[in-house]
Amino acid sequence: MKKTVLLSSILLACVSVLFADEDTPLEKQMQLMARSMKQLSQQITDPAKNHDSITLIETLKQAAATSMELKPKKTFSVPAADQQQFLTEYKAQISKLSEAFNQIEEALKAGKNDQAKTLLSTVGVIKKEGHAKFKQD
Repeated sequence: MKKTVLLSSILLACVSVLFADEDTPLEKQMQLMARSMKQLSQQITDPAKNHDSITLIETLKQAAATSMELKPKKTFSVPAADQQQFLTEYKAQISKLSEAFNQIEEALKAGKNDQAKTLLSTVGVIKKEGHAKFKQD
């Protein structure tokens, strides 16, 4: 009997550890954005890659739209009375990010790669602000 309880406890602890490391759907979207941003930052100044860059922007916009519908982990550590305001601010930050992606796309479509690169740097600022406020430590 003691062995069964001990083995069950060990198994439960192992399963908990495995699932604790699993990424949330929001974290997966953020990882997708990070990969796309990295690739975009490497090619944004090359007009020959504008088509590919616009495709990356579409991926970023879709990931942002998906993220808008998800809740950050930190939501559940905010007092219940403040959660709605927290989520409203989170969605506003994601909207700000989406708008930056739209502006970058417009610049690329107009062949203004230098402007697109400048606009891309604003995404880093938006990311930093968002993570400071909405990412669980």
